[in-house]
Amino acid sequence: MAAVDDVRVLAARGLFEDAIDLAAQIEEPSDRVDALIEVALRAAGNRDDLMQRIMGLIDKSLKKIKEPYERAYVLSRLGHLHSRIGNVEEASELFDEAADSIAKIKDVREKTLALALMAYHLTTAGFIEDGLAAFEEAFNLAVSANMDYRRKLDLIIEVANFIEAAGDALSAGDALRFYEMAYDIFDKLYVSQKAAEVEKKMDVARTVSDFGSPEVRKALLEGRYMYALKSLQKRLKDPQDRFIAMLELAHWLKKVGAPEYFDVMDEAFKLLEGIGLSQANVQKAAAILTEMGSPERALSFALEIKDPEKRDEALAAVALKLAEGRDFIYAREVAGKVGDSMLRARLLQEIGRIEERERWEA
Repeated sequence: MAAVDDVRVLAARGLFEDAIDLAAQIEEPSDRVDALIEVALRAAGNRDDLMQRIMGLIDKSLKKIKEPYERAYVLSRLGHLHSRIGNVEEASELFDEAADSIAKIKDVREKTLALALMAYHLTTAGFIEDGLAAFEEAFNLAVSANMDYRRKLDLIIEVANFIEAAGDALSAGDALRFYEMAYDIFDKLYVSQKAAEVEKKMDVARTVSDFGSPEVRKALLEGRYMYALKSLQKRLKDPQDRFIAMLELAHWLKKVGAPEYFDVMDEAFKLLEGIGLSQANVQKAAAILTEMGSPERALSFALEIKDPEKRDEALAAVALKLAEGRDFIYAREVAGKVGDSMLRARLLQEIGRIEERERWEA
């Protein structure tokens, strides 16, 4: 693996010709292909003139890989590469070939891990549903494996680790489904520390659901809040997107009690002074501010929503948040602004129930 790592370092520095030459010297065909894929991933879009040479070396080396597990792994990585460079049809065919190789693996542990690896590469290649299905198949294979309990447990945990890693590589919305699957496995197996880690990742993904890229979520989990802010500001050109992203970031900072929360909120609303918001973003702002416990600010956005049904939904959420904060007079005042009479009646009943519960618990 040292040679593969050396190739990766050269490619990362932009020394593509040197990286290709070093990769071509690797004796083991599967390691050679692995190294060449690393170069191709870096060279694509930067040195397209080298791609034909790299692909030729990969094809030549691939023919020498016969062992089913190694072939399945390499084909999966190659499928991911082709998807990344826009060859979706070729990628799909390579994943089908990988599945054929996996079917030939006799050892149940190797077969399960090969399937989990293919699922990971399917997912990160953009084949989300296929990736989820393959992970489900890998999990079921591990559960039904005829092996010692401890080995089976370790295998299931390895599959869950791959599922979690797939979530880490996706946008927040897509990541949630993988985190939920991984959390369910860790929780049921009483792997408490891993379950807690994935649960926190789920919370981050839900909080920054619109603009929580893998890079931003990783920074938030590591406490690098200003780095996350700068990353968002650099990546998002539309000021409306930046505003919503900053609200999401402020929401997380408030959850964890980070003092940077105040600076981010101030910056977000300074940005808002110079821009207008689409109706979709007005609704998002109202929802985020309600969830983060800023009902007064949320109300100002809710009242701007033109769609009567969506406006009522936003007002109802604000009213309930006020009631949960024991501001029952204001909650009823906001509830009175709801246009739908049936929703308004249900909402006032719910506020009454919350108030009654508070009295009993006092």
